[in-house]
Amino acid sequence: MKSLLTVATKTDFGRPLTVSQPNDNRAAPLRDYRAVFEASPDAILFLDAKGVIRDLNPRALSMFGWSREEMEGSPVEMLIPASSRALHEQHRSRYAEAPSPRQMGLELDVHALRKDGTTFPVEVSLSPGEEPGPEQVVCTIRDIDGWRRMRWLSRMTLVGAENERKRISRELHDDLLQFLVAFKVRGKLLVDRVDQEEREEAWAVIADEITNAVRGVKHMIRGLRPPNLEEQGLLSAFATLFRDTRKVHGLTIHAAVTVDWASDEMDPMTVVALYRIVQEAVTNAATHAGVNEASVTIRTGDGVLVAEIRDEGCGFDPPGPGAEPDSGGIGLSSMRERAELVGGSLAVRSSPERGTTVRATVPMVSPEGER
Repeated sequence: MKSLLTVATKTDFGRPLTVSQPNDNRAAPLRDYRAVFEASPDAILFLDAKGVIRDLNPRALSMFGWSREEMEGSPVEMLIPASSRALHEQHRSRYAEAPSPRQMGLELDVHALRKDGTTFPVEVSLSPGEEPGPEQVVCTIRDIDGWRRMRWLSRMTLVGAENERKRISRELHDDLLQFLVAFKVRGKLLVDRVDQEEREEAWAVIADEITNAVRGVKHMIRGLRPPNLEEQGLLSAFATLFRDTRKVHGLTIHAAVTVDWASDEMDPMTVVALYRIVQEAVTNAATHAGVNEASVTIRTGDGVLVAEIRDEGCGFDPPGPGAEPDSGGIGLSSMRERAELVGGSLAVRSSPERGTTVRATVPMVSPEGER
């Protein structure tokens, strides 16, 4: 006895489902299967033994961008990147010889092709429509681009957190710990000083070292969190950032600001995201571009705020769309993720020996729709 799903696959899904059997008790379950088919968040294709698409659900149309007329009656290879079609045909032939439920795509590098020529990672599940010797194959396709991005972002978050721990550990060891050791030694020497003048001189040295240690701790704190944006405001925080960049890295920032807003009118998460993006871009210019000056332009218009960071340094080849850079690319990816999380975008233009331009665009409207 065939299952209800098998019966459903053999109906004409291009038309309203009808059941011509006298007993109408099966009509309701079949309508339920039809409803699942139409509402599925995954693309579902029904293929014949030759790999021709015989039916598909609405999600398949939106996922691939083709019309129903273009997809029905066409080989499934139209949805496969050209470089993989020959291999796919071989896999399809072998599957027809020994059909069974099968899943692929989570660990394998399986990509599908949209009408506009873009590709995206997918998870594909295959099931025979009838046993033995299926006349149809049920093909379920899930877009896992978002899932892979989240998995990669989680991995990069862990790597970034570990790198930050190493940085803090290094700074604590090289600065604060060394100061405390020296302070202990000088404190003992100070106790042994008999001459008042020598005691005052020793204390003056200790006081200078304490001042330097305080500066170092403040520097670490600024690295952990932005300056108090609520009190300073975003533009003042940028001014502090640019001044510190010149002191620490020797990079002079030429800033041009044309705005008609106050940062307290923006969503706080957007303010922090923009600050971090500019901070990362400026730090990249200071440490990788090989230049001693860069420009930062901040302007508003059409309900958005745009920050552009540009240098004339060595440049690089940015990763292509959808690429998963290694840990060395955490900076660019974190900037893009920060922008997208607040409803903005990030664009990077660069090439070897031609400098780099980073442009971040974020909305000036909070999630509640208020300025």
